[in-house]
Amino acid sequence: MNSSAFRDLLILVLIGAAILIGGYFIVKQIGKSDLDLSYQVSYEQEEKLGNLFKDIVWDQYPTVKDNTADSSLQKIKARLVNALDTSYYRYDFSIIKSSDINAFTIPGGNIFVFSELLKMAETPEEVAAVLAHEIGHAEKRHVVSKLIKELSATAILSVLSGGDPSVLAQILKSIVGSSFDRKQEEEADQFALALLEKANISPKNLAKFFQRLNEKNLDYDRNLEIIMSHPHNDKRIERARRYKTKNDFKALPFDIDWKKVQESL
Repeated sequence: MNSSAFRDLLILVLIGAAILIGGYFIVKQIGKSDLDLSYQVSYEQEEKLGNLFKDIVWDQYPTVKDNTADSSLQKIKARLVNALDTSYYRYDFSIIKSSDINAFTIPGGNIFVFSELLKMAETPEEVAAVLAHEIGHAEKRHVVSKLIKELSATAILSVLSGGDPSVLAQILKSIVGSSFDRKQEEEADQFALALLEKANISPKNLAKFFQRLNEKNLDYDRNLEIIMSHPHNDKRIERARRYKTKNDFKALPFDIDWKKVQESL
């Protein structure tokens, strides 16, 4: 091969390598921007955003102030939060008076659980499983990523400079009413199972709660799973049941009179 042909071949190889490397980083960035956009908003900005939304929640939803229910919720929170290795958040848990079975997370580590969910759960451990899942959404910054994906980082940050209350209310409605994507739900489930084990709460309680949803027909048709954003409850139940705890794992029950809590709601 003469020098001219060798040079042309080398140029083609270098061009091909550049295309491959460029393609790799493009795909990597697309994956990041599609699933994790939270890097566009700092934790300090998220905390300020959470405080704004928290005020809107308290204005729009009646909250439960009963000492029995609230103190029990704080016991559950303490067990879970103390089991976290590290966290940027100062978690705040509140109960909303509602006939809906729901719990949701807003920016800044603020988690709200509906009173009907507490009534449906048979044990505080089941509630802990749900809240561990919500903590997973917070720690993975899924709420921030979802908001940026739907509204853009510019729109989110503009709220911090003097947001219109009506706009904030609409954004909050989106947070409460829309779901996370399948990948985010799976990540929150996996985070919850590991956190429950660290907190000496059986991870199988997450399976028990999802099973209870199925029994109340609060699930969707399994044949539609391929087009749904949430993993089907049956898959989530199976994953939680199959989760392997360490050999020395020991579940410690909560010192909570759960029937008394439910009667107070």
